[in-house]
Amino acid sequence: MIQEKNNLFGASETIIRKQSLDNTGVKEPLIPRIISIVLHPMLMGVYGVLLLFLYTDFNLIFANQFVRFVSPVFFLTCFVPVSGMYFLKRAGLIKDYELTDKRDRFLPYLTVFLAYLLLIYYFHSAKLYMWFLSTLAAPVILVVIAAIVNIRWKISAHMMGIGGLIGCTLSVCYHVKGLNPFVLFIILFILAGCLGVARLMLKRHTPAQVYAGFVVGLFVSYVCVWIGAYWGLIMYMKNL
Repeated sequence: MIQEKNNLFGASETIIRKQSLDNTGVKEPLIPRIISIVLHPMLMGVYGVLLLFLYTDFNLIFANQFVRFVSPVFFLTCFVPVSGMYFLKRAGLIKDYELTDKRDRFLPYLTVFLAYLLLIYYFHSAKLYMWFLSTLAAPVILVVIAAIVNIRWKISAHMMGIGGLIGCTLSVCYHVKGLNPFVLFIILFILAGCLGVARLMLKRHTPAQVYAGFVVGLFVSYVCVWIGAYWGLIMYMKNL
């Protein structure tokens, strides 16, 4: 096994290098490993903000404020969970960074849950749109679902993550912005398919766990943003 770094800055590198080996010490396929890292659930929030600024009028409404949006998202949904997993591993509270043992998932899930709650509070204080807050509430609901399912089964968090990104994107485009970026949708679904195949090649999940993760992530996120969009509209009409 690769010896762990002695400082937090090296945590991400250590995680990536350790994940290139499976539990038996056998080297895993490189391409599926890269896909799993690039499309990791902790990066979905950052990708979501990026898509908002690329494909909607966010880049006009909040001109020159991209960093204001992406910085707290990156810090709370990427840096904090990675740091938490690093310290949990050092403390012996989880066996590996892949969380292959479902019993190790509770504390990392709790970290993500609290991080997204803080993110919602931050953007709510900035008086952001209800539908935008709903895109942040969706991961909170998904983490709770994953934690509950995890008691008896093992659902794919990776597929829940990309399913959630696609669900939020579809709902924002159709119910908020009135857009239909067909090419973007095709690309996202292709990426989801690649990720699902990667998780199967790495033997992290069964096909049922992969399908279930994607469907749950997409459905919950789509409905969550849809409710947020129309709830925000109702509140706006009441205040007229």
